[in-house]
Amino acid sequence: MFKNLTNRNTLLLMILAIGAVFTTMSLTAQAAKPAPVAAPAATPTPGAAPTTEAAPLGAEGNKEAAAFAEAGEANIFKSKDPALWILIVLFLVAMAIGAERLWVLMHSKSANAELVRLVTEKLSQNPATGEDLAKEVSTDKFGVEGRITAVTLKGWQHDEDTIQSYANAATVAERRYLSARLPILSTLGNNAPFIGLLGTVLGIMKAFRDLAGAADAGPQVVMKGISEALVATAMGLGVAIPCVMLFNYFSSVIKRKMSNSEEVTNIIVALRRATRSGNKVV
Repeated sequence: MFKNLTNRNTLLLMILAIGAVFTTMSLTAQAAKPAPVAAPAATPTPGAAPTTEAAPLGAEGNKEAAAFAEAGEANIFKSKDPALWILIVLFLVAMAIGAERLWVLMHSKSANAELVRLVTEKLSQNPATGEDLAKEVSTDKFGVEGRITAVTLKGWQHDEDTIQSYANAATVAERRYLSARLPILSTLGNNAPFIGLLGTVLGIMKAFRDLAGAADAGPQVVMKGISEALVATAMGLGVAIPCVMLFNYFSSVIKRKMSNSEEVTNIIVALRRATRSGNKVV
C-alpha cells in the first residue's frame, strides 16, 4: 500500500518542484534587471544658453554607457549558451528526484524502539509465534525495519544461517528501493561544475573572438560575453551544491535505517540460537 501511495504522488511532486523552480528563476531574473543608465549631460558650447537636456542613450558620445547597460542585463532565459540550458534541465531533474525521494523517506519513518521491544518480548515468551509476529510487524507503523524483520522471521523455523540469509536478502531489497535514483544526484553533484566551467570557457573564447574582430576594440565589446560566460560557472555550482547536500542527507538516513534493521535481525538470530540450544531466554 505504501509503494502504491508513493507512485501516485511522484508525478504531482515533480510538477510542483518544476513549477516552483521556474517561478523562483523568473523572479530572480526580474530582480536582477538593472535600472536604465542616465546619459551624461552634453558639453555646453561657449556662448550658448545652458541646457539640462541629456543626450539620448546610445547616441554619439554615449556609446560606452549604452554598452555598460547592455552588459549589466543578465537574463538566463535569453541566453544562447547551450551549457546554461543543459544545467537548467539538470537542475529541474535533480529537484524532482529530491522531492520524490524525500517523500519516500518521510513516509518510511518507523518506531524502531517499539519494534525491538515487541520482537524481544514475544519471541522470548513464545518462540512458536514467529509467523504471527511477522504479520504484525509488516505494517506501515514499523516501516522499512518492520518489512525486513517480517522477511527475517520467515526463516524462524530453520537454523541461524537461514535466518541470516533471509535478513540479508530483505536488507538488499529495501536498500535498493530506498536508494533508487540517488546515483543521479551523486553524478550531477560531481559533474555539474565541469559543465558550467565548459560553458564559461566557450563563452570567453567567443568574447575574445568578438574583440579581435571589432574594428574599434574596447573593453565594452567583450563585457557582455564575459558576464554571460561567468553565469554558466555560477549555475554549475548552483546545481552541484543542492545535489551533494541531498545525496548526503538521503545516504545518512538510509544508513541509519539499515543499522536499525541489523539490530533487530541480530536479536532474532540470538533468540533463535538460544531457543535451539535449550537455554532459557530472559
